[in-house]
Amino acid sequence: MPNSPRHPRLHVVDLTAADGTAVKDFLEPRLREQMESQYGTPAFKTAFALDGMVRGAASRMEYHCKALAEDNFFNGRERLNSLHAVQDAWNTLWQAVFPWREEDGYDTTRWMHVEYIDPAAAEQGEEMKARVQAEVEAELQAKGGSR
Repeated sequence: MPNSPRHPRLHVVDLTAADGTAVKDFLEPRLREQMESQYGTPAFKTAFALDGMVRGAASRMEYHCKALAEDNFFNGRERLNSLHAVQDAWNTLWQAVFPWREEDGYDTTRWMHVEYIDPAAAEQGEEMKARVQAEVEAELQAKGGSR
């Protein structure tokens, strides 16, 4: 593993509509350039499709971040559904912007995959991964092999 500085983990509860807008605003000129200069080509069609996906994901983030800020949910399930919608929209945006990670303006401290809702979920998830890994290793040792 390279010795690169590790950024603090980002959770769904850390995300805002502004994060989605920032990714959209970063990608928009890059996608528009392809659409304007290569109309009708496969590059145009690819940029056009990605532009629609980015705009849709940013819009979903804005909607659900607003709902979470207002916190007027009927129950915890509705709130959790909204958190998962933010996570799905964000990870779509991250997937769209990731290929530009080495360009100026790419926010390496914010634009990362988000796996967990909050720090407590992250801790539980990492503990579960460690238990599963230990079980796999124990099974391999019991069979007399190793990976």
